[in-house]
Amino acid sequence: MSPTSNPPLITVPNRPFSTELFTGMMLPDGFFDAFLGQQQINAHFKNKGNIPVANTNVYVESVSSPAIVVTPQTYSVSLDGGASRLLAWDIDVSAAPAGEYQVSFIAQNASGRTRVIKKFFVTRTQFDPMTGAFSTRTPEGTISVRFLSLFGPQADCCAEPRQRPAEINILQLADRLLKERASGRDTYQFCLPFLLKDMEVAVTMSPPFAGQHSDLPFQDPWWKVLLAVLAFIFLVVCAVIAAVYGKNLSGGVATTASGDPVPVMQGNCGKTDQSVAGLIASLAAAIGSAVGAAQDTRDPFRRGQDQTMPAPGELTTSEHLKMSISYPEPVALGKPFAVGADWEYTRVTTGSSYSYAVSEINYNSHVVSSYQITAPNVVRVYKREPFIVKGEFLGPDGKAFQGDQLFVQCILEGLDTLQGQYRRFIIQDDGNFPDDKPNDGVYTGIHYFTEQDRGFWKIYVFAQDVNNAQPQPDMSPEEAAQIIGGMVLTHQLTVSFEGGTCPLVPDGDVHVI
Repeated sequence: MSPTSNPPLITVPNRPFSTELFTGMMLPDGFFDAFLGQQQINAHFKNKGNIPVANTNVYVESVSSPAIVVTPQTYSVSLDGGASRLLAWDIDVSAAPAGEYQVSFIAQNASGRTRVIKKFFVTRTQFDPMTGAFSTRTPEGTISVRFLSLFGPQADCCAEPRQRPAEINILQLADRLLKERASGRDTYQFCLPFLLKDMEVAVTMSPPFAGQHSDLPFQDPWWKVLLAVLAFIFLVVCAVIAAVYGKNLSGGVATTASGDPVPVMQGNCGKTDQSVAGLIASLAAAIGSAVGAAQDTRDPFRRGQDQTMPAPGELTTSEHLKMSISYPEPVALGKPFAVGADWEYTRVTTGSSYSYAVSEINYNSHVVSSYQITAPNVVRVYKREPFIVKGEFLGPDGKAFQGDQLFVQCILEGLDTLQGQYRRFIIQDDGNFPDDKPNDGVYTGIHYFTEQDRGFWKIYVFAQDVNNAQPQPDMSPEEAAQIIGGMVLTHQLTVSFEGGTCPLVPDGDVHVI
């Protein structure tokens, strides 16, 4: 790629998204959450011109709130025409109120600089120990969720129980446990897998609204996206606490102040792999089934509003949703599995209340028809051989995903004497080494093992779709709300309900010698 005197015609085609530091997983629809504190902000940078752009520095200029702190870092990038590269910065949103924020990126070379401003969303998950409800606030209102029951493994799958600490706020407890594990002071395996079953959701409007339809939260996604974020946090919290303090959730991991546990219907398969890769796959299965139950095209709150017209002069003060999820067939990551949903929506107004109920079967739409991972079986560190992974992912139409359409990471899990060790790196289709050509549908990444890494490693490649919704006037808020990102498309886990185990299927293995 030869240098050019053209200005850096750089754009950010997709919304910046959050990844959780421990697993590297994108949060549902890329939302940031203050409970997780330190995260990474990720964005694809695309050369929208036809001429290569070389030696361009890219950095975060500013964020629209002093409560959000981005660790400064400057990347030097070179991109062929039409190529995109994913870059990431450490970000701390722990002090940020829930809301919509803007981040300003700068792409600069000797010919000038380009500023790109993009929005992102921060939620602030809170837990009420008196009601057992998880909630987050938006400018349009507050969504609150009580998770009433789960599907869990048929058998106990975690460590022997320890005495629970006095803390009743499980968010604070999980935060402490995650920090202890990150610091190396504690190690544990996760208790997996869990699927959502019954829940109650309430949205309190701020202020009450007139007419049939409310504004969308953040003027963008459906309320069910906020539900998915709260479910993600809830499941992470339960997995961590169950791993340390109980054999499973039926032992009373998530409780109210009265000590009543979240019941677990022990109907799915036995324990699966309890590693970080297993946690990613289990979270992906649970969130994907919940999103599928609520449909992508129009969520239950909007559909409920469609069917419940308030009387003239009435204001809607709150909306309520009771949902029960069922699983008529195994939940298979990245495949169009069926999921049942029985739900009842209720609109509460200043004069009355109106209800609408649905019983339906939906299908997961976040799928690939097939994918292929290529990696060496043996790496010789004494020859300083690189470990290069390639992945190709075909959508349901048979066309290859390419460039900035996916977020793809490779996780290496050590075996035998390396058990408990993990390596993680991103693979991209950007035309930069080791990738051969941008936008050819071949995502490529590289890792160098050391002498201390000799032994066997499992290979997992997780691909997540990206929210590529465009702002007005290209898309209306309701059109943009139908695009949801962050769902895992690869096939490492199938959760069945016929007993046995739920094997976590790696995409390969490598012997480091």
